[in-house]
Amino acid sequence: MDTWGDTLLRTLQAQGLPDVVSVLSPDATLDPKSRPGILKSLLSFIQYFVPNQTRIFDLHIGSDRLNALRALSEGKPTDIRWKEGRSWILGESIEWEDGSLKVTGVVRGTALSANRLLHLPNFGDYQILKARQYIDYMFGLQLINLHLDYVGSNFSTI
Repeated sequence: MDTWGDTLLRTLQAQGLPDVVSVLSPDATLDPKSRPGILKSLLSFIQYFVPNQTRIFDLHIGSDRLNALRALSEGKPTDIRWKEGRSWILGESIEWEDGSLKVTGVVRGTALSANRLLHLPNFGDYQILKARQYIDYMFGLQLINLHLDYVGSNFSTI
């Protein structure tokens, strides 16, 4: 594996992989005698990144193609670990109003606590000054307006 592939797998692993189906490409030319050893080696390698992986589907074989398709279509995506216990906002609009940042959007995940800081990536941490919840009847969404005050950033510049 080259460095780009290794970096990609490590990045995906750090983000939290929801569901994985491993396959051997049909355009890979392999000797039929060495194929079982290669599949075993690939399974051992992928289990380092995805420990619950039990099989690699060989797309040279018709039944494995069908089983890979079945695994993709019947599999239930698992939750991403870092999102499970946190709330996040799918922002629709952001504007400055009376010296505070106003964010409008949909809250996802767990309930949003007004007693905690809100982190905006690359912009720092904000304290919630005011929160107002309302329903957008046109789309049937429960939206929230947040007025935020800048607290600081936990990143330092070098």
